[in-house]
Amino acid sequence: MAAGRRSLLGGLAAGLAATAIPEVTRAATPQRKADDRIVMGALFPLTGPLATLGNECLRGVQLATDLCNAGGGLFGKQINLVQGDAADPDRAVAAARSMISDQQPVLIFGTGDSALSLGASEASEGSGVPYWELSATMPSVTTRGFHYLLRICDTENGTADRALEAAQHLIAPALGRTTETLSVTLLYSDGASGMALLPLIAAAAQRRGMAAPMTIAYQSEDADFTAVTARLAAMQPDVLIHFGSSEDVVLLHAALANRRWRPRAMIGASSPYGSRDTAMMVGPAMEGTLAIGVAPYSIDARLAPDAAMVATLYEQQFGAAPRSGLSLSHFAGAGLCFDTLRLAKTTDKDKVLAVVQGLGLAEGTLANGWGALFGPGGQNLRAFTSLAQWQNGRLVSLLPKDGASGRFRLRV
Repeated sequence: MAAGRRSLLGGLAAGLAATAIPEVTRAATPQRKADDRIVMGALFPLTGPLATLGNECLRGVQLATDLCNAGGGLFGKQINLVQGDAADPDRAVAAARSMISDQQPVLIFGTGDSALSLGASEASEGSGVPYWELSATMPSVTTRGFHYLLRICDTENGTADRALEAAQHLIAPALGRTTETLSVTLLYSDGASGMALLPLIAAAAQRRGMAAPMTIAYQSEDADFTAVTARLAAMQPDVLIHFGSSEDVVLLHAALANRRWRPRAMIGASSPYGSRDTAMMVGPAMEGTLAIGVAPYSIDARLAPDAAMVATLYEQQFGAAPRSGLSLSHFAGAGLCFDTLRLAKTTDKDKVLAVVQGLGLAEGTLANGWGALFGPGGQNLRAFTSLAQWQNGRLVSLLPKDGASGRFRLRV
């Protein structure tokens, strides 16, 4: 699969350099008879507080779709990507139901956020429409016994373990601390995803022989970060792990700057920490911060040889550099879907599912370095969570080691 997609990418690169692909795929698709198109859904938050995240996810799916269409589509038919706005959990469910009723997609890509995915994927499963989840990480997404749900990305278990791995093997030695003496605090918003991460962090610490981190929870809608940072300054943790929204990240760093204190090391465990937009809003204070999540575009070519090519195509299509690795992971997930359909030679959901269950792709196969092996609940067992660090305004890949593009630096 990887070889075929890399060949397609290479062949299209020169042609796409001169002509940017329109951003909205469905507007760019020529009008065709219904049986000449394959309708697929893309369900992401396009308005509201998660719109920036959702748009970056959608761009990755759009880019993969446009490349597929430019290469002849699937079975001689063009893909018609229809969009739904999952601005909040209720609207995610309503959008999924409306899309299924009105557009009758053969499958749906989603969703960018676990709280949105839970309801939307349930609506899709109830209608018998396959749901390809590309970025929601709560473990409960794939523990409900759904038949047609596939999750391509890693879970929050990977987030928790990568955070503690960074603390144990990168930060502790740099500070001259042992695993036993390193102090770690978890700061998290008390939404569903943050609450789900809490026991996973504790379990990861226990597996690594570390003391369970101290914890501070806050309500994202009305958090008092002045009080939060006062408490943190009193606790003096060596490492702060933070899970929160983009707005939370900006407000937290502003409060830390006002207090003129910060921990020696900070680990961002939510997707805004891997976003160029968030880094620009925070400013120089983001320097040295570690970011956990999907692989950044800086991931080394040893593990992800297509990442640089995807970044180039992204810039050609959207006129700017990628905003985060979310577009890369969504490109990879959508590409895996299209390759699977080619193998199945049909969009029949049961035949496609049989092909999925027989996949055994090694890490390094997909554009972002992931592989594909699906286990219970439709979970991809060969996705991994990455660790990167903001260095000189750029996100540098650190873990996994064979995807590292730089070395860890302790903030001075």
